[in-house]
Amino acid sequence: MNEIITIQISKFLTNEFVREIAQKQWETDAPPQVNRSRQYIFDEIMDENDCFGVVATIANHTVIGRLHCVRNETDPRRWYYGDLFVVPEYRRMGIASRMIHAALDHLSELGAVTLCCYVEPENTPSRSLQLSVGFSERVFETFNGFTNDGEIMYEAQVPNHLTIIPATENEAYFVRILFVQNKEILRAEDIRLSEWRELLSLNDRDEKHFMICKGAMPVGYMKINGLDSTDEAWISMLFIAKNFQRQGIGTFAITYVENYVKERGFRSISIQTNEDNLPAQNCYLKCGYQVYKKGNKIKLCKIL
Repeated sequence: MNEIITIQISKFLTNEFVREIAQKQWETDAPPQVNRSRQYIFDEIMDENDCFGVVATIANHTVIGRLHCVRNETDPRRWYYGDLFVVPEYRRMGIASRMIHAALDHLSELGAVTLCCYVEPENTPSRSLQLSVGFSERVFETFNGFTNDGEIMYEAQVPNHLTIIPATENEAYFVRILFVQNKEILRAEDIRLSEWRELLSLNDRDEKHFMICKGAMPVGYMKINGLDSTDEAWISMLFIAKNFQRQGIGTFAITYVENYVKERGFRSISIQTNEDNLPAQNCYLKCGYQVYKKGNKIKLCKIL
């Protein structure tokens, strides 16, 4: 079968799609079944929660598969997918896997960390599917009060697509914008664009500048000092774009720089932050740092 199969993501499915999903999934487009598909989305929106659907179609827009994703009500980093189906004549063609991977890629853009699902113990094909796309069996937990008692819970990590590149004067514009967003919590004096260009163009052996990117998009900046010594390296500045905070990016950057300085012979790394910058302190404590000195400025240190 050489048909072109399209995978698309949408929160607000068209009426045609909803009727077709009902017909393909439950073999009827009677109002109760059509409204069943509507209700999945309607209930989440009315509860001010987030959700979206992944739909597989062929060239004439005929629906051949679908799944539905819902955000956790208490932890926006956790998501669930369910209601997966592929019409019989298109099974064993990898369509279910493609829809799940499309959901994972979309969730990465939303800052999600995990995606879970529930499978009946006797549903061997579905259990095999979860393992084949990177899910692992987990200790059962409820999700948003859904009734999944007796089922097996599977969970996968959402890919973060994060990379770290050197920050040069060519990235000064991005650094400046990110800095302005975080200037208040950093308690820092203003650094103008021209000053950032100059700072990032210096060939200072004691410091390195890094841009944290999600895909090609700059989402954070990090600076380390002390590289010209044999004593202690410092994370002298780290900030993340407002819309990307609390998505594990800071932890990713900290782990990167720890490996970076360790490879250069350092055995400890420190950070100094303001007493009232609790998000930064919590991030470092979570990464294994210990409070070394308290006061208006707090020093945290980690032995590598």
